[in-house]
Amino acid sequence: MTDSNITTADTFLGMFSSSVVFFKRHVEAINSLNVFPVPDGDTGTNMYGTLHGMQSRMSSASYNNLYELMDQLAEAALYEGRGNSGIILAQIFQGLVEHLSRHRSRIDFEIIAGAIYNARVKAFQSVKDPSEGTMLTVLSDVASKADSLKGKKISVKNLFQSLVKEAEQSVNRTPELLPLLKQSGVVDSGGYGLEVILKGMSIFLDGSDPDTFPITLRFAEEDGVGVENLISDHFGSEDDFGYCTQFLLETNENLQIVEKLFEGLGNSTVIVGEQKVFRIHIHTPDPGNALSKAIILGSIASVSIENMETQSQDILNSSKSKKEKPYIKIDLPGQTALMSIVNGDGILSMNNELGVDLAIDGGLDMNPSVEDIVSAVNQVRADSILLLTNDKNVIPAANQAAELLTATVEVLPTETQVQGLECLFNFNPEISALQNKEIMGRLIPHIKTISIFKSSRSVKINGMKVGRLQPIVMIEGEIRKSGDSLDELFLEVIQEELGERVEHVTVLMGNGMNSNDIDRINKMLVHNVENLEEDIIELHVGGQPHYDYLISVLSN
Repeated sequence: MTDSNITTADTFLGMFSSSVVFFKRHVEAINSLNVFPVPDGDTGTNMYGTLHGMQSRMSSASYNNLYELMDQLAEAALYEGRGNSGIILAQIFQGLVEHLSRHRSRIDFEIIAGAIYNARVKAFQSVKDPSEGTMLTVLSDVASKADSLKGKKISVKNLFQSLVKEAEQSVNRTPELLPLLKQSGVVDSGGYGLEVILKGMSIFLDGSDPDTFPITLRFAEEDGVGVENLISDHFGSEDDFGYCTQFLLETNENLQIVEKLFEGLGNSTVIVGEQKVFRIHIHTPDPGNALSKAIILGSIASVSIENMETQSQDILNSSKSKKEKPYIKIDLPGQTALMSIVNGDGILSMNNELGVDLAIDGGLDMNPSVEDIVSAVNQVRADSILLLTNDKNVIPAANQAAELLTATVEVLPTETQVQGLECLFNFNPEISALQNKEIMGRLIPHIKTISIFKSSRSVKINGMKVGRLQPIVMIEGEIRKSGDSLDELFLEVIQEELGERVEHVTVLMGNGMNSNDIDRINKMLVHNVENLEEDIIELHVGGQPHYDYLISVLSN
């Protein structure tokens, strides 16, 4: 494209679609850089989930001109935000569209520069305590660059080329602004994701193909050798079927044997790593078969399965929502309904036993979209509804959903699943959601959350080196210690936390554990913890992914 203005819906949609295709090729690279605040590796997944969800909606949208398209895109962004990074990204798109929609003439350089500034304002508004060296910093630098070019005769194509360069430079500066990034040898993952999106748009304006455009992927300094070509080769295709299946494989076999094992099981196969630990990515119609094959060679962890065929249902389409009444699954006249977002079969059962009227499946990564939440709430009719988020990343999406709903919904911002479980004991369906929120909210400061899990990648935090798959302890979102054994770390934590002010400890054991493990851990506690009070520690099989032990310590 060489025109200095954007004149048609096809051009605008082409820029967006190009960014989605180009981003897909970078998802694993972006995830590998995700160390802030903890190395959980989901930034790329959340951002791509948001983009792909928006694209799915747009594939079935109807519009007659550029401005109707932008309205549809703004709605899609509103409902498809996932996790913190996805919600911020959705806000960026809303800010862009909000400004562009005010202009009914050709969209030129000056108007786009104003839209980027508006996107910056919108995004910063969505974050209470923004940190320097993140996605927001990169966005701010890009907005400043666009503003500095005002008054100059420049095409939209050249503008985006300049913005991509500024984004690259800004991303390179992030380690100097956020010490954790510098310690870990990475740039900010969200900022890098924003750079990739701008690059994808620029590629379209240049007339190039985002599926084949040469890429140089960024990885952590210690892990980046030799993976660029693997990722480029396998992420260059666009598949619209099967399941995107990803997991870690710990094995003593070499790369050639691992590669041979997955031959013929699917496509877009990516195998990154070296002997001992491999990250597997495969698009396959049968993820169970792929996982079963992997278990032959060793042990698997961090399993993520995404159905690529499932299309987003436009249930909140403005015209449809006005004509159709939502299906009411739970009817509680005169009462307050209790809803909770969960992942893990055991945790789901506990929520139901403790009075939750409807639990929302948060998925493997606890990142339901705004639409997922709205759709679930629309199944409930009550005087008011109290929603427990149970994950810090869910809070923005839940708040957004509450604003969209006509029902009276109060969001209790519980940041972990064990925190939510402790709060459930104080729920009273006979009083309002707001009153319940106030009562249950007073308990939150007295609940300490501790998680014990294996790190997804090597990282250096606070002067402490943590190897890939090495057990670590995180207390209130901060990594405190590491060790060689999950059980030994668990025992250390219990011994350290039990004190005079402790009223109750709940332990949720992760996916792969069962009742035999409860018996084993009980015996370990009895033999190693002095003066252990009866019933002060409750052990349950939570079945949650990622966290081998999820612990709440309630103190008075």
